Amino acid sequence: MTSSGEKWVTDNTFKPIVVDRENDVLFVTRNLFQLHDNRRELKVETTGLNYRLAVPFAPHLFGSGKTTFCRSYLELVQRFRETSLSSFASDPSRKEFLDKLREAVLLYVDMTELKPTDPKEKSLEWALYYLMVEAAYLSVGEEPKDEEDVYKECRTHSYKLVKKIRTILNMRSDQFLLVAFDEVGVLDTRGQYFDLEVNDEGRVRPYNDFFGIVRGLCKQDNVFFIVVGKSKGLSIKNYTASVSKVLLHFISLSPLNWSSIVEFLEKSHLKVQTQIRVCDILCNRSFSVNELAEALLEYTGGVPGLLTRAVNMLLNYVQTRGQPFRLRKECLSCMNEDGFRTVCSDPFVTRISTLDEDRRSVLDMLLMMALYRIPFKADDELNSESYLFDVVTEMGFYRYPIDDNTFQVLFPKVFIINLKNASSFSLLEKILLGSLNMEPVDCFFSSKCRVFEGIVAIRLVLMLSSTIRNEFRELLGRLSAIWKEMELPIHGPSPLDYMMSVSRGEARSESNKKRKTYGCNEWNEIIHKALCFDRVYTSKEVNSYSPDIMFKLHSPDDSNVLMVGVACKGRWKSEGIGWSDIIEEAKKFLDPVFNEFLSQALECYYCMLIIVGTKLALNVASELGNQSRCYTSGMLIGGNSFRIPPNCELVILCERDVEVLIDREILSGLERAFSTSDNPPFGDLGFNLLRRARDSFMSLQESWNSYNSSVCSIIGSARFVFENIL
Repeated sequence: MTSSGEKWVTDNTFKPIVVDRENDVLFVTRNLFQLHDNRRELKVETTGLNYRLAVPFAPHLFGSGKTTFCRSYLELVQRFRETSLSSFASDPSRKEFLDKLREAVLLYVDMTELKPTDPKEKSLEWALYYLMVEAAYLSVGEEPKDEEDVYKECRTHSYKLVKKIRTILNMRSDQFLLVAFDEVGVLDTRGQYFDLEVNDEGRVRPYNDFFGIVRGLCKQDNVFFIVVGKSKGLSIKNYTASVSKVLLHFISLSPLNWSSIVEFLEKSHLKVQTQIRVCDILCNRSFSVNELAEALLEYTGGVPGLLTRAVNMLLNYVQTRGQPFRLRKECLSCMNEDGFRTVCSDPFVTRISTLDEDRRSVLDMLLMMALYRIPFKADDELNSESYLFDVVTEMGFYRYPIDDNTFQVLFPKVFIINLKNASSFSLLEKILLGSLNMEPVDCFFSSKCRVFEGIVAIRLVLMLSSTIRNEFRELLGRLSAIWKEMELPIHGPSPLDYMMSVSRGEARSESNKKRKTYGCNEWNEIIHKALCFDRVYTSKEVNSYSPDIMFKLHSPDDSNVLMVGVACKGRWKSEGIGWSDIIEEAKKFLDPVFNEFLSQALECYYCMLIIVGTKLALNVASELGNQSRCYTSGMLIGGNSFRIPPNCELVILCERDVEVLIDREILSGLERAFSTSDNPPFGDLGFNLLRRARDSFMSLQESWNSYNSSVCSIIGSARFVFENIL
């Protein structure tokens, strides 16, 4: 398969190694041992606190590595025996189990081959039995026997089936048989072909029948199961637990992190020239494998299938031209090409590009969760009929586990090229997609204020671009004469850009490689860059001298230009935001901007800093008279401790006017969510709060749409602002 021009080829040219699955192997091994240790209880069906069958289950999306994992599980057991499995084997009974597991035989069963089978066409149990026998024959290179012949031998007796499979595979009776059912999600559609149990509500649950059959097979000695596939995992888990006496334990199969991608590149080899490592083909001395891993993480999100496809494409490209990448910029330029991203993501985006109306209604909320790194719990409900855990998979997104019960929504950047220009997407969806397209890895992950800043930034995008008069713009017009001269609305809403921050110290990437950041004397370059674009920017770095949000305005005749910085102070403590906090923000923005840029620029350039605080200290609120105020050039603030520089203004919003920018309900929700921690994964934002944020965006979007439908086609065209200076 190639892109137009034959440039991007997806031919498999290397053997990818499985990395970063130690925890998953340990998890599955513990589950299998539980069955081994409690099989007698499963057989006798005792009442009371008897053992309930636990089955390792991976209900993940295409590309998550579930097939690779179940096929390579026994090999991984061997690999991790002396590392992650060593503590597990410290007990004699578990060591004995692990020794036997090393000799186990894997029977891989592809459920996509499931179909009604003679002579009992309506029996799901018989269809599964024959599918297992057929898989056993094929695994040893033999032609499967006729259905009628196999039925005469086994019928639907589990002990006869297991004996038949052991005979085909030439196994001892005491040897472990591990059956891996893959693509179990086919039951969503093929369950209709079989006579299945009808519950008290008159509904058919094919997974209940399926796991009931698995439970029966687990009563046979030395037989174990792993089940993987795309399906409504949490709904199935809850229902089977209550009806089938089966506990499904989720295998996390996390997307790979940076260090795992480095290992993947260093240990994977070419198919033909097996002694040559992938990283040696792609990188040279001036472009390290660490930098390549960073780029791949940013574009693929670490999704194994997507990562493998991207690496294959880069290998084919490099081998065709006969030389490796020399610079990080060169590699990023290739991965940023529309052709590369279209071909790389094509098989992965089918689901999200064909969503039905019900699922499309929550697309913008999932995009917000992906952009702001907002976590959710495994049992969070989207509505009375579906869980968010399942909806993420149904819609073509990935889940990134934070812990056993907490997840983030992952939407790989490489997907966006196939979606952002679709006419069916709303204005808000296009802004969110465009913002994800430019977002650096973990931009919003570091603190609660990043979520606050992100919501404010999108509100600003919509407010500044709306042709309808809105209260926030009019408020600033009353406070500032310079603002009043500016041309509004700006030229159509666009995605958020991510500006290079002025760092307090030396920033380092995850690979520990120094990355260029600006010192305090380099504002001149930043401002010149920012003045070239009509966009709203947010800072990449959390601890920086930059404001949290920055944008540019100009007068209708371009005679005056105003650079605006917004400092979002998300604080709900009793003391509130004091003068020292405000002066700190003014000193780190207004002073260097004046010293490094405005003092040498034409008179037509101005700078404004807006303080958006969730709670002001009493002395600040009192001096403001409980209303917003603008301090202009030469004025003193904070007990005469700071003077506003020439051509600069400082606007402090009172709490009442902050609620014009971001709704009180949202502010209250953020306060509750982050009352105990600064780190989003440990705060429960809740889906209702997310709905309120979405609704606040939608109210502005609807106003914008009523006046600006003619410019919607330009939304979504996005690029990194400072890609050439990283």
